[in-house]
Amino acid sequence: MADTSLLSGLDLTVWQRSFWREYVRDSGFAPYMGASPMDIIHVMNDLKTDGYTIRLPLVARLQSSGVSGNTALSGAEEALDQYYMDIAWEYYRNAVRLSKKERKKSAPDLLEVVRPLLKEWSSELIKYQLIGAFHQCEGVNYSAASSTNKNNWTANNQDRVLFGVTQSNYSATHATGLGTVDSTNDKLSTTMASVARLMARTARPQVRPFKTGTQGREYYVMFCHPLCFRDLKLDTAMVNANRDARAREANGMDSNPLFQDGDLIYDGIIFREIPEFYRARQGTGTNSDTHIVGVGASSIDVGANFLCGAQALGMVNKQAPLPTTREDKDYNFVDGIGIELAHGIKKVVWSNNSGGSNNNKDLGMVTVYASAVA
Repeated sequence: MADTSLLSGLDLTVWQRSFWREYVRDSGFAPYMGASPMDIIHVMNDLKTDGYTIRLPLVARLQSSGVSGNTALSGAEEALDQYYMDIAWEYYRNAVRLSKKERKKSAPDLLEVVRPLLKEWSSELIKYQLIGAFHQCEGVNYSAASSTNKNNWTANNQDRVLFGVTQSNYSATHATGLGTVDSTNDKLSTTMASVARLMARTARPQVRPFKTGTQGREYYVMFCHPLCFRDLKLDTAMVNANRDARAREANGMDSNPLFQDGDLIYDGIIFREIPEFYRARQGTGTNSDTHIVGVGASSIDVGANFLCGAQALGMVNKQAPLPTTREDKDYNFVDGIGIELAHGIKKVVWSNNSGGSNNNKDLGMVTVYASAVA
């Protein structure tokens, strides 16, 4: 354990009285997180209840025909198709320690600089944990999942896993399915997205839309790998839709993605680019939870994309981020400032009912694999 030494060049000289902090992107998931079961990321605030796990009950829709006319209902009742899943929470902490000497050498107040950095650290931690949860196989993040985990997940989710542009690419052997994705036909496109949307609507149980408009329109959100999103923007149908069909009122150029960055909308799907699907949180490598290297046809890289409806992920918020300070100050010479939070994040799955027809299926998403050639 060592004190943080002031970086050479930042001591008290003619220098700006502020730090340039590394830019950390705001979460692309924030608009889709909330306490409602209709939110894509269902946040359960459980700040007082004791217990290490929070149990989320799940009940499938009623499917019997019921009775009509004079037919007796007694004895013809329908049994509930019941499931549940547990989300365990954990504490997460980080801190920075500074001696009085290093603080006095510096023009800016280093502790004031640390506070927003810790806040950004906690936000980025949650963001990457959400990304990992999207691609869990049998409750295990993709990068840590075994071939057995991946094969079992693929077999259980045949109606909600899409390898490339056509459902005929499906294989219960996960690696075989990935091997069908090529760099010509299987770039993310409006055609591929429409197939995924149809799968969501026809899957059993159906992937519920996260939002229904006032006129009965249903919307899904596809969180996209940035290289796949790049290909989608170049898709002819998407270009034509943005050129010919988007509204031009007011400052139309400011909102048209042909000219500005932002979400795309097509066929009832909101497409949102998540750059962190490509880059790892630390270092310069790729994110192995969502960017799969060398597994496609001709050894191309494959990107994971997620068409989501309601309750795709569950998050238990056990303790909101709390600022902390160091008790042992070494005779008031050492200061430390930290942050502490507690939460759990998991993909929501119809689970814990071995006799249920939906057991081990993802509740709120269709996973779409597309070419991710840099």
